[in-house]
Amino acid sequence: MGGFSMKKAVKGLTALTIIASMLAAGCSSQEGASTGNQSGAQGGDQTKNSSAPAKSSGPVTLRIISPTVVEKPEGEVEKKFADDYMAKNPNIKIEFIGIPMNDVYGKIITMATGGDMPDIFVNSPEFYAKAYEMGLTEDLNSLLGADYVKGFHPATLKEAVLDNKLQFAPFFTIPTGLLYRKDWFEKEGIKPPETWDEFVEAAKKLTKDTDGDGKKDRWGFAMVGSKNGSGGSRFIPIMRTFGAAELVQNDKKEWANTQFSSPEAVQAFQLYGDLVNKYDVVPPGPLQTSYAEAVSLMASEKTGMMVTGPHSIGAILKQNPALEGKLAGAPLPHAPGKSSSSVLGMLGFSVSAKSKYKKEAADYIKFILEKQNQLEWNKVTGRFPTRLEASNDSQIKSPALEGFLKAMDFAFQVPNVPFYANVQVAAAEGYQAVIAKQASAEDAAKKAAASTQNEIKNNK
Repeated sequence: MGGFSMKKAVKGLTALTIIASMLAAGCSSQEGASTGNQSGAQGGDQTKNSSAPAKSSGPVTLRIISPTVVEKPEGEVEKKFADDYMAKNPNIKIEFIGIPMNDVYGKIITMATGGDMPDIFVNSPEFYAKAYEMGLTEDLNSLLGADYVKGFHPATLKEAVLDNKLQFAPFFTIPTGLLYRKDWFEKEGIKPPETWDEFVEAAKKLTKDTDGDGKKDRWGFAMVGSKNGSGGSRFIPIMRTFGAAELVQNDKKEWANTQFSSPEAVQAFQLYGDLVNKYDVVPPGPLQTSYAEAVSLMASEKTGMMVTGPHSIGAILKQNPALEGKLAGAPLPHAPGKSSSSVLGMLGFSVSAKSKYKKEAADYIKFILEKQNQLEWNKVTGRFPTRLEASNDSQIKSPALEGFLKAMDFAFQVPNVPFYANVQVAAAEGYQAVIAKQASAEDAAKKAAASTQNEIKNNK
C-alpha cells in the first residue's frame, strides 16, 4: 500500500464530492455540521460485559468524525454513549466532529490533506478502498483481537476487510428493502409486492384523493430521485433486481466492466420514468427529493412506500409517533425470473494510522459495540447491530423488522473501488434524465455505461 499523497487526495476528493452511504442506503443529511466537546458525564451501571476502563498515563482527547452525531434521533444516543464512556474513563475526553453524511468523506480527505486527521473516523464499503489507498487506516485485527473480531456478523466482515486487514469496525447495518404502511396495505387488501408489476399495482391503489377536492394528496411511492449518493445507492440495488450490475469483474477479479447499457438496466431506468410520468404514483418534485424529504413524506402520511432501510422507522416515528406499529419492511420486489437485492448499508469506525491513542480509540469502539449499546442503538434508530450476540436478540426479530432481516439474505458486496461514488452519481444522472424526459431509458443507460467505463479506465 502506498503512503499518503496529494495526487491521491485530489483524485479521491473529486470522486467523493457527492456521496451518502447506504447509510448509505439512506442516512439522513442534516443541514450544517456540529462539533460537540462532550464534557461531564452520566455514568451507567457496570455490567460483566462492559469494557474495562482504558489504561492511559495521562489525559487523552479522542477526536471522532461522525455523521450520525448530527442526525436525529441518532445523535442523542451517540452522545450518551460518549458520556457513559467518559464516566468510566475520567482521563479520556470524547470530542465529536459532526459532519453530514453527504459531506463526510470529502471532509476526511481534506483533513488528511492538511495533516489534521482525528483519532477515529467513520468508514464504509463505499469509502474504505480510498481510505486504505491513502494510508489513513490502522489494521483493527490486532487492535481489537482475533477472538473479538470473530464476534462480528460474517456478512459485515466481508465488506470491512481489505488485503486481510480490518479497515473498520462495523457499527451498524441498514439493509435496503421496501418500507411500507402496513395498515394501508391491510385496508386495501394488498400483500407486500414480490414483483415490480405487483409494486406498481400497490402504488396505484395507495395513490388517492383523500379529501375529495379532485386533486391527489396521497401517493404510493416516496421516490428518492435526487442526484447524489442517497438516490444512486437506492437505484443500484433496484437495477440489480432486474438482473443488471453496476460493475462486473473479469477473469482476473478486476472490476473491468458494467451492465448499465444492458436491456435489464434499461428496464430499471424505465421503471423510474414510468412511476412518475405514466402511473403518477410519486409526489411532485422527485428530482429534489432526497432521503430527508422522503422520510417527511412518509411521516406526514403523504406516501405509502419507500426504498430504504430499517433505520427510517425510527426517523419516521420521531416525526410522527402515531405511526407506531403501522410500518413494516419487505425485501425489494424483482423482475420475473430474477431475485431481490439488497446492500447492507453499513457504517463503521476506523482508527487513524496517525493517531497517538490507538489503544484508547479501539477501547472506545469496543464500548459502543457492547450488546446493551447495540440494542439501545437499534431501539432508538432502527439500525441493525453488527455483533452476533446482539443480532440474535429477540428485539431484532420483531414483526416490523422481519422483512429487513429477510432482505439481508439478498445482500451483495459493494465493489471495493475508489470511484464507486461516481458510479452512483452516473446512475442518478441517468434516472433524472428519464424522469425529466430529457432522455429515453436506452440513451440514459448508454450514458451511465459510458461514464462508468470512463471511471474504470481512469482508475486502472
